Amino acid sequence: MKHYITPEEHARMQRRRGRQALGLLVAILVIVGFVTVLRAGVGAVANLFDDTAQKQEYEDKLEGLVLFDPMPFDGIENIDDLTLREAAVWGCIYNIQETQGGFDNYNTDPDTEQLLLPSLDVDAYLAKLLGPGFKLTHRSFEMEDMTIEFDDATQCYKIPVTGTVGYYRAVVTKLFKRSGKLHVTVGYIPTTSTDDSIINVSSDTPTKYMDYLFERQSGSWYLTGLTESETKAESTESTPAANVPEPMAESDVQDAILAAAGSDSASAEADSTAADEGVDTQAEEQPADSTEAQADESTASPAA
Repeated sequence: MKHYITPEEHARMQRRRGRQALGLLVAILVIVGFVTVLRAGVGAVANLFDDTAQKQEYEDKLEGLVLFDPMPFDGIENIDDLTLREAAVWGCIYNIQETQGGFDNYNTDPDTEQLLLPSLDVDAYLAKLLGPGFKLTHRSFEMEDMTIEFDDATQCYKIPVTGTVGYYRAVVTKLFKRSGKLHVTVGYIPTTSTDDSIINVSSDTPTKYMDYLFERQSGSWYLTGLTESETKAESTESTPAANVPEPMAESDVQDAILAAAGSDSASAEADSTAADEGVDTQAEEQPADSTEAQADESTASPAA
C-alpha cells in the first residue's frame, strides 16, 4: 500500500528541517562565541600579570648606571658625581643606539670625527630616570681611559670612537613594591667588547644582583636609591675546588714543625742507642771468643 505525503505535511517537514539547521547554526555560533570570550579572558589575565614590557623599560633606563657599577646610595644627591656623568652620557648613547639603531641623525666633529651628543638629549634621558626636576651642570670630565669633552659653544659632548665601555649590562629579573617604593632587581652580567659596538654580550649569567629603588612623583616612578638585593648569584666555585684542603693555621703549622722535630730527635736517639748497644755486644762477644781460643790451645798442648 503506497503512502502519500500531502503538500501540507511536506511543507511542515521543510519547516522542521529549516528550524533544525538554524538551531545547529545558532549552537555553533554560541560555541565559537564562548571560546572567543574565554580566550580573550585568558589573554587579558595573562597580560595583567605579564611585566615583560615593564622590565624592558627599566632595563633601558638603568643600562647607563649598570655599565659603571655604582656604589649603593640613598638619595640621588648622594650618588658619585663621576658615575652619574658617565651614566648620563653613555646611557643616553645606549638609548639612542637601541631606539634609533644608530647615529645617522647626529653630527660628528669635522676634525676628530667624534660623535657630537647634544646636552638636550642627555637632559631628556636623565629626566626619564631621575625626574624633570633634576638638572645636571654640563662640563667635561675624565674617565678611566678617556676624556669626555664638553663644548660650550655647541652645547655638545664629544664622544671618542671606542669599543670598550663599561663593565656590566643589565637584565631586570623582578619588580616588586615594598614600603611605598618600587624595587627593580637588576642582574649584572659582565661584558666585553671585541668590536666597535658599545655593548657586546659575553655571558647570560648575572654575577651579582642589586635593587634600584624608585619612588612615585607626579604619577611616575623615578630613581631615588640603590641597595644590595636579596637575590644572590649562583656560586661559581667548581666541585674539585671543594676537595682542596684548607690551609693550616699558623699555630697548627708550628705544632707540626715541632712534632716533626721531636720525631727526628727521637729517631736519632734511637739510632744512637742501637749503635751503642751494637758496640757493647761486640765487646762482650770478643772476650768470649778469646776465652774459647785459650781453652782450645790449653787442650791441644799436652797432645803436642
